[in-house]
Amino acid sequence: MQEANKRKQSIIAGGLISTAGIFFAKFLGLFYAVPFNSILGGGVNVAIYGVAFNIYNYVLNICLAGIPFAIATLVAKYASRGDYQTAILVKKIASTFMIAFGALAMLFMLVCAAPFAPMLLPESAGLSDAAATSNIEVMRNVLMLVALAVFFVPILSSIRGFYQGLKDMEVYALSQVLEQVARVAFLLVSSAIAVYVLQMDRTWAVYFGAFSTSVAAVLAIVHIRFYDRRQMKDIQAAANVQTVAANTDKQSIFRELIFISIPYLFVAIFGYSDSIINSFLLKGGMEAYFLSHEGGVEVNGQLVLSDLANAQLTVIIGAINYAIVKLMSIPMVLAPGFSSAILPHITSALTQKKYQLVRKNICECMDTVLYIALPVCFCLFVFAKPIYAILFPPGAYPANAEAGNEVMSAAQSLELCAQVLKWFSIEAFISTMGPIFNALMMAVELRKLNIRNLALTVILKFIITYPMLMWFGYPGLVLSSMISSGLFFLLDGYALTKRFKIKWKYTLHRVSIMIGGLALIWAVQILCSMIGLQGYGAGRMISMLQLGISGLSALGAYFAFTYLFGLPQVILHIDLSRLIKRGKNS
Repeated sequence: MQEANKRKQSIIAGGLISTAGIFFAKFLGLFYAVPFNSILGGGVNVAIYGVAFNIYNYVLNICLAGIPFAIATLVAKYASRGDYQTAILVKKIASTFMIAFGALAMLFMLVCAAPFAPMLLPESAGLSDAAATSNIEVMRNVLMLVALAVFFVPILSSIRGFYQGLKDMEVYALSQVLEQVARVAFLLVSSAIAVYVLQMDRTWAVYFGAFSTSVAAVLAIVHIRFYDRRQMKDIQAAANVQTVAANTDKQSIFRELIFISIPYLFVAIFGYSDSIINSFLLKGGMEAYFLSHEGGVEVNGQLVLSDLANAQLTVIIGAINYAIVKLMSIPMVLAPGFSSAILPHITSALTQKKYQLVRKNICECMDTVLYIALPVCFCLFVFAKPIYAILFPPGAYPANAEAGNEVMSAAQSLELCAQVLKWFSIEAFISTMGPIFNALMMAVELRKLNIRNLALTVILKFIITYPMLMWFGYPGLVLSSMISSGLFFLLDGYALTKRFKIKWKYTLHRVSIMIGGLALIWAVQILCSMIGLQGYGAGRMISMLQLGISGLSALGAYFAFTYLFGLPQVILHIDLSRLIKRGKNS
C-alpha cells in the first residue's frame, strides 16, 4: 500500500485530475441548461429555480466543507504513517456522523423553506405561464425538494473524503462525473415528459429539476459503494500487516474529527456567504436603486417600480441566479479541484516537517490556478454577449406577451444580461481564488487566523453590499466583493508569506506575462469581430461556430504568448518540443 501511495499524483497532477472531473460535471451542468431553460419557459420559473439552488448550494457547501475535509486530513495523516487501521476506523466513525448531520441539515431546510420563500422572490413578480400556484408556494416547494439532497450528499462526501485523504483523486473525479450525468439525464427526461408529453404545468419542470439532485446523489452512493467494496480489500490487507500501533480509541478519534472540522465549518459559513448575501440583498437593493435613479409609479398612494424596472429586475435576478452562476462555474471548478488536492499533500509534508516542500506546493498551486483562471474569466468578459446569446437567449419580457405589449425586447434583454455577465466575470475570478486561499490556510494549520480574516471579510461585505446596490445597481454586488475579498487576499497572503518565508517574485513575474496574454485575447476578439465573427445574430449553429473560432484563436494566442516565456513548461510541465520529439521517436 505504501508503494501505491508513492505512485500517487503530485499536487498539480492531482489538482488537474480532480479539476478535470469536476469540469466535465460542470460542463454537463452548463449545457443541459440550454434545453432545460426552454422547458422551464424562461421568466420567473428560471428565477425561482436559480434562487432556490443558490440557497441549496450554500447549505450544501456548509455540509460538505467540515467533516469531509476533516476525514481527508486525518486519513492523510495516518496513511502517511502507515497506520491504515486507524484510517479505516476514521472512515467508519465519519460515515455514521454524516448520516446524522445530513438529517439535521435536511430538517433545517424543511423548517426554513416557508420563511425564506417570500424574502427571495416577491409574489408580485408573477409566473410567466399564469400558474395557479403563487411564486412563494412554488419556491417553498422547491426548497423542500432540494432539502432531500442535503441528506444524501453528505453521506456521499464522507466516502469521497476518505479517498481524497489517500490521494486517490481518480475516484473523486469519476464520482463527480457520474453524479452529474445521472442528474442531467433524470432532470431533462422527467421534465420533458411532464411538460411536452403529459402537458403538465411548467412548474413541474422546476420540481423535477430540484428532485434530480437527490436521485443523482443516491445513484452516486451506490456506485462508490461498489468501488469501495473492491478497494477496501487492498487497504484492509495493508492494515493487517502494518507494524505501526493503531489508535483504537473511538472517542479520541471522534473528538479529533470534530476539532478539525469545526474550523472548516466556519470557513464554509463565512467563505460561501458571498452568494447568499447577494441573493438576500439583491431584490431590495435594486428596488432602491431603480426608485432613486429612475423614479417610480404611484399606485394607491404608494411609489412602486415601473413595468420596465420590474422587467429589468426580474431579468437580472434570473440571470445572476441561474445562467451566470453556471457560466461562473467554468473557472470556479479549479477551486474544489485544487482544494481537494492541496490538503493531503500539504498535510503529509507538514507531518514530515518538509517545509521547503510546503513552500513549493503553495507556489505551484497558486501559479497553476492563476494561469488557467485568468484567461477563462477574461474570456467570459470579452465574449459575454455571444456566450449568453448562444447558451441562454433570454427572449422578450414577459415571455407570453404579444409583440406590441413587450416591456423588454429580446435584444434589450440580451444586452442587459451580457453586461451583467461582464461584471460577474470579475466575481468568477474572485470566487475561484477565495477557496484556494482558504484551503492553503487551513492545510498549513493557520485556521484561527483564516477564520478571523473571513469573518472580517463577511462583515465588510454585509455592510457595504446594500449601499453599493443602491448607488451603482447590480455592479454594486461585484464592487462590494472586490473590496471585501481584496482585504481577505491581502491578509491571508501576508500570513502565508510570514509563516513560511514565501517569496512571491516569481509568481508576480509570471502574472505580468499572463496579463500580456490577456491583452492578446482582447486583441484577437476585436479582430474576429471586425471580420464578421461576432458569435451572435446568425443562428445558433453558425454563431456557435463563429464563437468557437474566435474563442480558440484567443486562447491559442494566450498559450503561444505565454509559451514563448516558458510558463506552460514551468507551471504545467508542458514542453511541445519534447512531445514532438517523442512522437517522432515512437
